[in-house]
Amino acid sequence: MGVSETLSRLRPGKATAAQAAEFVAYVSDAQTEESVRRYVHDRMIQHAFIAIGTVDDAIERLKSMERSPSKLLIDVSGSDMPLSDLERLAQVCEPSVSVVTVGERNDVGLFRNLLKIGVQDYLVKPLTSELLQRTFDTTTNAEPLQHRRTGKVIAIAGTRGGVGTTTIGVALARQLADVTMRRVAYLDLNLNGGAACTLLGLTSNNGLTDVLENVHRLDVQYMERTFVTLGPRLFVLSSELDYGNAFELQQGALSELVSTLKHHFHYVLLDMPSASGIAAEEAFSAAKNIYLVADRSVHSAREVTRMIRYAQSAGNEPTISVLVNNPGQPAAGRVASSDLTAAIGYPVTQEFPFDGKSVAAAENLGERVRPDSEFGVAISLLADNLTGTHSTAAAPWYARFIPRKKA
Repeated sequence: MGVSETLSRLRPGKATAAQAAEFVAYVSDAQTEESVRRYVHDRMIQHAFIAIGTVDDAIERLKSMERSPSKLLIDVSGSDMPLSDLERLAQVCEPSVSVVTVGERNDVGLFRNLLKIGVQDYLVKPLTSELLQRTFDTTTNAEPLQHRRTGKVIAIAGTRGGVGTTTIGVALARQLADVTMRRVAYLDLNLNGGAACTLLGLTSNNGLTDVLENVHRLDVQYMERTFVTLGPRLFVLSSELDYGNAFELQQGALSELVSTLKHHFHYVLLDMPSASGIAAEEAFSAAKNIYLVADRSVHSAREVTRMIRYAQSAGNEPTISVLVNNPGQPAAGRVASSDLTAAIGYPVTQEFPFDGKSVAAAENLGERVRPDSEFGVAISLLADNLTGTHSTAAAPWYARFIPRKKA
């Protein structure tokens, strides 16, 4: 088979070609496209997708793929704001992907700025197959010149049982995975059987304790065998040990696990059953975002104040958000939201409404909370604030009964 015939098989075809690709390239001109195709042929890359397009085209393609490719080549020649465009690309690209950019400007300042945001290298046109081979071989086999881009670690803890910590955590994970198309790892740290798997309609396989006991063996294949998955983007680690079976967590095991996971996931959510112990200490130390869930009670006001102080002492300067949930029917005698804020001396980031029917139905069926419900809209807002994006909420069920205003 000749080179030209081999290259012709690599031209963009059906969407499934990109869904399984290990190498994806979007370039701006035919000459660069041909150079990239020769590189793919010379390296005998079987699963590749190459097309003429923009960063926006690459973002849409990555959103449609179940897994990001291991290598990504992006041409920023026609971009007025390459740094902003690549920041948007990073939101849908797994942290472990080797990203190489191509451009026409021989600009040292641009090169340095690209390295700072996680790009592996910047190549100036014209390209050759040999240059691409040297570049990608270097990014695969050697340490990158910049700090490697990693996913965001989020710890979520409640002031007491029943405030809705796992309900909010699971709903947020589903929103990030299903709506914003992020790759999410969810760790339920209640080793004797947390509620996360039940809320997701999954069965625990004791994978979390298995991984924590063998953290020195961590690799991609081992992790993928251990996760319980919900769809292509949500991965769960949990355990359901017998109540009489105590698990002794080794110092540093959770930290090492989280450190590995954040190289392969956009978000790592740590669902904490308690704010004390080794697991809580390591979770708070690893997290860049900490959500503390409280209800409108005096006890929650006291506990969330203590938890804020503890989280602030972790030393990693996390962003701490207080979430006030209303898991029960509204009743007289509860602490007013304004009084709660004044008592803890810390702003409340978001309050979740009581939405018993929607939440109960989702929990019992192991389904996602209806996006048009009050609780669903609140989760969408929480995810938007986290990702810096805006999700369009579905119209509520009663919208069809509301008469439209005439122009």
